[in-house]
Amino acid sequence: MQTPANLNLPPDKIRFIDIYGVQYYIPWEHMSVGSSVFLKTTAHDKYIRKQLLRVSAYYGMDLAASNRCEHGYYGIRIWRMT
Repeated sequence: MQTPANLNLPPDKIRFIDIYGVQYYIPWEHMSVGSSVFLKTTAHDKYIRKQLLRVSAYYGMDLAASNRCEHGYYGIRIWRMT
């Protein structure tokens, strides 16, 4: 008997970042070193970094976050460092 693929997914508190009630799904397991994502939000990078600590501990990767304005949108960019 095969097990459904969704049983191997990480918990929602790892898969999703909650920013002011909005959940953002980021496929962490598919991010290579040096890749990044941009999220349109008014949240401060310190707020995001606290949530990234869970992800870093779960996957054993270093993540960095910084507030940015890109293509006219304010948001946060998250990079996978290692």
